Amino acid sequence: MTGTHPWFGVDGPPAGRSSSTAQVKQTLRHELRDCGTRLQSEVLALQPLVATRTAYDELFSSARSLLRLLERAVREAAPHRAGRLRALGADEEPYPFFVADEDFEIRYAAAMARPDVVIGPDGPKFLEFNVSGTFGGPAEIHLFTEAWTRLYGGPDAAPFEGYEPFAARAALYSRVCSELGLPPAVALLGSRLDRPDAESARYYELEADCFRRHGLASEFLEPSDLMAEGEGELRYRLLHRYFAVDDWRDLGIGLEPVHNAVSRGALLFPPQSSYLIANKKTLAWISEGRPWMTEDDRELVARYLPWTRLVHPRKVEWRGMRHDLAALLLENRRDFVLKKAIGMMGLQVVLGPYATDQEWEGAVTAALADGDSIVQEYVEPGRYRMAMSREAGPEPQYLDIAPVLSPVLFGEAAAGCWARYHGTGEAGIIGASGFGATENVLLAARDRPLPGYRDAAE
Repeated sequence: MTGTHPWFGVDGPPAGRSSSTAQVKQTLRHELRDCGTRLQSEVLALQPLVATRTAYDELFSSARSLLRLLERAVREAAPHRAGRLRALGADEEPYPFFVADEDFEIRYAAAMARPDVVIGPDGPKFLEFNVSGTFGGPAEIHLFTEAWTRLYGGPDAAPFEGYEPFAARAALYSRVCSELGLPPAVALLGSRLDRPDAESARYYELEADCFRRHGLASEFLEPSDLMAEGEGELRYRLLHRYFAVDDWRDLGIGLEPVHNAVSRGALLFPPQSSYLIANKKTLAWISEGRPWMTEDDRELVARYLPWTRLVHPRKVEWRGMRHDLAALLLENRRDFVLKKAIGMMGLQVVLGPYATDQEWEGAVTAALADGDSIVQEYVEPGRYRMAMSREAGPEPQYLDIAPVLSPVLFGEAAAGCWARYHGTGEAGIIGASGFGATENVLLAARDRPLPGYRDAAE
């Protein structure tokens, strides 16, 4: 299929006059400065992605419903954390911040989520769920939305709109503080070492500033800043966890200050159990079905989730027939994707259509042996016709990109939709900060004609 997939319901705004491309570049680069956002100068987008309000909100409603099933799948797997870890074939060592309060752990485990979605032939298909406080997207959504809104003439003139992630997360934290009997305050715990190219902590401080405007005391803290100087007292009881343990270990950032703060009563949010929901085995559980799932649950999963199974030697049903799983995968490389149960940024993923026979056979053999992978049916992503600026010439060009859409939920509230794609128009693995992908935002069209950015900028 060429051009914009019908699911989006509208074509993107026209590129406008070539003399305006310089203003687009300048505005995007200013708004996204010092935040590590990928803007490929050779193929810079001249527009956001846009969908009808109906399509846009479908992403959030379906994500919300699937997330509830994933959360219940983890909760029903066992009545306690140790049993849930066993059910997932995981051990506790990679998760050092579980707390004894299991009600807190499971109550807020699904508080923050960002699935990754492609638009298949029949509409959205959810490839995975990132469930934690660490995932990328909120700052990027906020900044791209600010930039495009300004380029199209401001909030009253822009022909699109979207949900605001920082405000949604602030509302969640206000509610959490009230429920836990804590003062309305939350610190963003991270490290500038996570963003070595940044000259400031602007990426984090933007959100802290929004929290303060919404009535929460807030600031960005490095781990060394957790305790009040000379007093040995916690500066904040509630800490938004803006870090991944493996990332900090790789960077040589010690976890001792965090352990010390937790031992003194600090709460990392979301809790460690969020990572159990993010384990991709939960997708296989609900795809294959759980005893407690209703017929409506199964229909929802069949509509929005690709066929997904745990990989180990066994028989499976696929397209109405029983198969030996090993033979099925080896004989149908182009139909499947292998993924490790735990992984980030597109790592530990092998796309059958893009692998050689030798690479695929090796990946299948390894997955069958370690029992810690899932297989999904491959979904060919639908395209979106994007106006791009190429340095090879002054005139905007249209390119059919294959976007991955990432709707964000905070406390089940819609919080905007991140978009990533390859500037070449190719499909393939897309990570948060690699594999040659670039970033943008998906917005909802208002009920009015969509002008080009030229018309608003002038």
